[in-house]
Formats: sequence, structure tokens, C-alpha cells
Amino acid sequence: MSAIWVILLSVGMGAVGQVLLKAGANRLGELSLAPATLIPDLFRMVKTPEILIGLILFGTSFLLWVKVLTKVELSYAYPMMSLSYVIVFVMSFLWFQETFTMQKLVGMAVIIIGIIIINK
Repeated sequence: MSAIWVILLSVGMGAVGQVLLKAGANRLGELSLAPATLIPDLFRMVKTPEILIGLILFGTSFLLWVKVLTKVELSYAYPMMSLSYVIVFVMSFLWFQETFTMQKLVGMAVIIIGIIIINK
């Protein structure tokens, strides 16, 4: 698999993991993480499927990212991480019905144009 595909897979898995963590957090509700409730709170998190799957995706994304870093220059790979903002925005709009504004659309366009410019 070429480096660009591994980069995109890593970025995509990280972004989907983030969205799943948000879904899991929504399911959890209140979470204090105070010393008195830390252990029960951690067990609640671990028992939430979206959080577990999100963590697995993050872990796999990390492993793929390390693989990427052994193959390409950081200045080439790292700007691609900003694609995760675009992926998370689109998924948040579709999954959580978050607002879609002109400012967000322009911001996503700037990110995509920036990636194209940097990687030419």
C-alpha cells in the first residue's frame, strides 16, 4: 500500500474514532472523573461500545501513523492530518445534526486548498 493511502487510512480512522468517542460521551451523560468516582467512571467508559471502538480506531490509527513516519517526510504527512477536521465536520453534521454554516464550509475549503498547495 502506498504511503498516501496509509496516511489517509490513519487520518480517517482517527477521525471516525473521534466521532465514536463523541457518540459514546453522549451516551454516558454526566462524567465527573473526580477521585471518588474515577474507577466507576472508567468502568462506565470501558463498557460503552462506541468508546471502545473509538479507542481501537485511535490505537490502529496511531500504529499506521508510525508506519507512515518511517516512510515519508513529516512535512509531507503532517498537513494531511488536517483532513481529519473535514471528516469530523461532515460526520458530525450527518450523525449529530450539528450546524452547517458558511464559515465552516469556507474553513473546510481553506484546509483542503492548503493541503493541495503544501503537497504539490
